[in-house]
Order: sequence, then C-alpha cells, then structure tokens
Amino acid sequence: MFPNSPNIRIKLLRVASSIDSIGNRSLVLIGSKEVIGTVFSITSKEHYESVKQDIRVDLAVKIQSFLFDGSLYGEIKDKIYKIERTYLSGQFIELYLNESNIN
Repeated sequence: MFPNSPNIRIKLLRVASSIDSIGNRSLVLIGSKEVIGTVFSITSKEHYESVKQDIRVDLAVKIQSFLFDGSLYGEIKDKIYKIERTYLSGQFIELYLNESNIN
C-alpha cells in the first residue's frame, strides 16, 4: 500500500470564500476528511525550486491519490497548513504544505 509505513493523520479541509455585508472576506469550512499518509523529506532540489517560485514548504506528506479531493488546506495536530502544491506520483500524491495563520 504505502512505500513506507503511514505515520501521520491529516484532515483535508474544503473551504469556500465568503464576503459579509461590509465586504470582509473570510473562509468558511464546507467539509473535511481525515486520511493517513507518510511524511517524507524534501530534497535539496525541491527546496531550491520552491525558493525560486517563492513558495515556503514546511512539510511534505504522501497520501494515496484517490483520497485527495482537491482541498486547499490540511490540519495536522491542531495546526492548519495551506497545500501549496501537489505532485502526482503513480498511485500516490505528494502534498507540499506551508503552515498557515488561519485558526
């Protein structure tokens, strides 16, 4: 199933943008799904590529691709992460996460 033993639970968060009556924009949680995955190291090449693209990557997680629903955020141990980019690798998808300031 996994190339390495799954070692992390990530809750994929589906959100929508909402604007209130005075024009303030906020994110509203539409749904969530908890999946398991494997944390893996980011290679130096991936790190330099992300720096070139001005993307900060704090964590990389690999999950089975059929579990990914296009979510933009994920929650791990009460911290919210923005899914900066994804990479499809066979039956797995790699999620590159950046810690977010959303509570």
